Amino acid sequence: FKKFVPLVHALRNPGMRGRHWDQLSEELGIDLHPGPDFTLAKAEQMGLLEHIDLITKISEVAGKEYAIETALDKMQNEWAEVELMVLEYRETGTFVIKVEEQVTQMLDDNIVMTQSMSFSPYKKPFEERIMKWEQQLNLVSEILDEWLALQRQWMYLEPIFSSEDIMQQLPLEGKRFASVDRMWRKVLQNAKLNPLVLRVCNSNKLLDQFVEGNKLLDSVQKGLSDYLETKRLAFSRFFFLSNDELLQILSQAK
Repeated sequence: FKKFVPLVHALRNPGMRGRHWDQLSEELGIDLHPGPDFTLAKAEQMGLLEHIDLITKISEVAGKEYAIETALDKMQNEWAEVELMVLEYRETGTFVIKVEEQVTQMLDDNIVMTQSMSFSPYKKPFEERIMKWEQQLNLVSEILDEWLALQRQWMYLEPIFSSEDIMQQLPLEGKRFASVDRMWRKVLQNAKLNPLVLRVCNSNKLLDQFVEGNKLLDSVQKGLSDYLETKRLAFSRFFFLSNDELLQILSQAK
């Protein structure tokens, strides 16, 4: 029996798929596929021991491919359960997100792992799957980066533009903020209902919305800064006040 151990080990490799059995059958010139009647006696009768080097070589390739397959399965199964933390934000009637550090680390690690798979000489059976998964992870990463950047701007500007006085004094900036605010509330409501990361962060349209939202709020921030600068130039004592203090005074001015 001992002489059969390498053969049994090679043929029972969990990575052996139909394509590997087909390759063995073609190269050996026999129909070699697993089944209930595939016994050691039959293996000996077929003379498989004489081809142990070829069988081992194909089995080793199957094992390398299996490692890629199981790693992909593991990543995708783990991500299928990852959720965003969607939290109520003050008295705004809407939400903000919190991305836990382990989620960010997992995302970075999985992107690196998937990129390394794309350089593997054993990637061929999974080439398209690897490419699509890498694209999906990169999209998630880009969306979360833009989302958190927009969130920082929105959280700063929301209390400012909740003041009717500021809205009257900065009508253009107020209109731009209101446009982003509407989009924000809609997206966050959807995220609250469907917090799974792969379900929320799955469209280039959402990425485009966040990119455009950040551009609009950048222009709002600039307009706000220019407005405060004109007030300081008109009344020099305002130079001693922070932006927040000055905004508080201006929002109460009649």
